[in-house]
This record gives sequence, C-alpha cells and structure tokens, in this order.
Amino acid sequence: MSAIRLVKRKEIDEVLWNECIQQSDHSLPYALSWYLDIVAENWDALVLGNYRAVMPLVWLRKLGVAVLYQPYYCQQLGVFGQPVSAAENTEFLKTASSRFPYVHINLHAQTTLETESLKLKKKKNLLLDLNHDYTAIRKGYSQNHRRNIAKAEKAGLRFSTSESLRSFQSFYLENVRHTGEKFEPQHEKIFLRLTEQVLAHRYGQIYAMLLDNKLVAASLVLFHPHRFINIINTSNTAGKETGASHGLFDKIIQTHANTPAVFDFEGSSIPAIARFYQGFGPAEETFYLYQTNLLKSLSQRIR
Repeated sequence: MSAIRLVKRKEIDEVLWNECIQQSDHSLPYALSWYLDIVAENWDALVLGNYRAVMPLVWLRKLGVAVLYQPYYCQQLGVFGQPVSAAENTEFLKTASSRFPYVHINLHAQTTLETESLKLKKKKNLLLDLNHDYTAIRKGYSQNHRRNIAKAEKAGLRFSTSESLRSFQSFYLENVRHTGEKFEPQHEKIFLRLTEQVLAHRYGQIYAMLLDNKLVAASLVLFHPHRFINIINTSNTAGKETGASHGLFDKIIQTHANTPAVFDFEGSSIPAIARFYQGFGPAEETFYLYQTNLLKSLSQRIR
C-alpha cells in the first residue's frame, strides 16, 4: 500500500480533493473543501497516493495541544475514496491517532475496519427513501405524525420556498436551543457563513411554514447527489402549538418524492428530536464515533 502522507490545507489540490470526495463510494458534502473551510477551525488532511483516498483532519488547540474534533454542522467524516479497504481505513485512523493525542471524530456509515480493537461508539442516522410515490411514503408515517400534519393544515399554515436568508437566519438564532444544542458564539459565526454560502452557490434551499405570514418553522436542506440533508431546522412556540414542523417536513418530502435519493434527517442524540424524525418512517443507518485519548492514558500511567 502506498504511503499515507500528511498534507497541510494550503498545499491541498482542491480539484483532486473534491473529485475524490464526489467520486467516493459514500460521498458526503461535509468533506468538500469549501464546506470544511467554513465549519472547521483548522483542517489538514491525510492523503493516499495521488488523492486515491483522503481523510480530513479537523483540529483545534486546547491548552496548547492540537486535537481532532467533529465540527458543528458536520455529522460524518472519515476516509473517502473509491474503493477504500478495511486495511486502508484502519491505517488512516492509526496514522491520525499517532499525530494527535486526542481524537473525537465521526466515521461515515460505509467505513469498514480491519480490527475491532479501536474505540468505537455506535451512533444512529435516519434516512428516508424518496424513490417512491408520496402516497406510499406517507403510509410509513406514524399515526401521531399524520394527526399533527392534519393539525397544521387545519391551522391554515402556508408552505413557502421563498423566504429570505436574513429572515431565516434571524428566526433560527431567536429559536435555537443554545443550552440543549451546545450552541456557542463561534457556532453562530459558522452558521451565518454556512447559510450564506449554501444559498449563494445554490447548494441548498430554505423551506418554511408561515402562520399569518410569520415564520413558525423553517429548515435549510442541503443538496448533494442522491441526498437531501436536513442540515438546520427550528420552530417557535406558535409552530410547536400548530404542528408546523410536522407539516414542514411532510411538504419537503412531498416536494422531493419520486426522486432517486434519500432524505437525510441527520438523526439526533436528543431523544425527543430523534423520535420526531422517526415518525416519518425512515430507515436507521449506523455510523461510529472514534475516540482516542493518549493524554488520559499517559496521565493514568504517571499516577
């Protein structure tokens, strides 16, 4: 196997990098260079051969130590290429761990590994197959969701695809659960820049529900080949009272039904949100959190 080399961000060939991500067996927008430039405090990469396979290394410094972390608005990363063997994936992770004393990253769902000795924690994503008639997809909704969708219709909510970026940004920042979602000032900066770039380059679309011409629920859906990703969404009190989020996702699903793609809810570690997404009948997809903590190991040995 060719040697895996460390490449600094400024030295990365963006054309070859993005081609590798886009042609990967499990292509995801989170690993594209423009996306990483927005969500990552710093990032470099491990590269195999002439970009046959790559692994983003998103890092920051804590107490003077460089650590690998999973950035906000970025559910899965890991190794991308076509194809990437279990042995190569394992070698990438070992190389990353040898360079960073602390690692906390999510590996994409198609990651296969050669050994089970790595510290992995199972996580869940939720994907809805859109390649069916809307009527067939709706049959998979829970009864509670169908009731809430009817509630939204009865309340006279209006579905919109023409809300401005500024109104969406203001609405989200007013309603995001800062504590529950660990949303901090640096995340607001990322949010503003990400939403601006997504819409400026038509990488996604804002969908919203309005009551008396006022926003009550909204979502930014990211577009990627064969995948629509629920990257950001929120609702306010009036939206919760009228079933606006149920109605919103139902309309989004209806809009993209009969498409050879999946709707990626992005799962959630918050039980109530996960149950909400599950009510639309998606299939579960497993991915893994990979963690190492050499600093902790060393401190325990010293004791």
